[in-house]
Amino acid sequence: MAKEKLKELPVEQLEKKEKSLKGLMVIFVLLMIGLFYFLIRNYFNAEEIDWPILTIAICTLAGPATFYPELKEVQKELKSRL
Repeated sequence: MAKEKLKELPVEQLEKKEKSLKGLMVIFVLLMIGLFYFLIRNYFNAEEIDWPILTIAICTLAGPATFYPELKEVQKELKSRL
């Protein structure tokens, strides 16, 4: 979200946005941990690599990378107002 749009939002909406972004980060991290756990477990058990799951696990790395900068901007805006 653009900095100008963040400045227009009231504090309540910024807090909601911060909470939702933190929730998304937690969901993505838990998803990554779960997917990579099963991939590593299968690797150590000498089973075949599940390529679709590996692809999905790699793609989940983009979630936090996408949401983290926006979360920092929202937190910065909240700090400047409080």
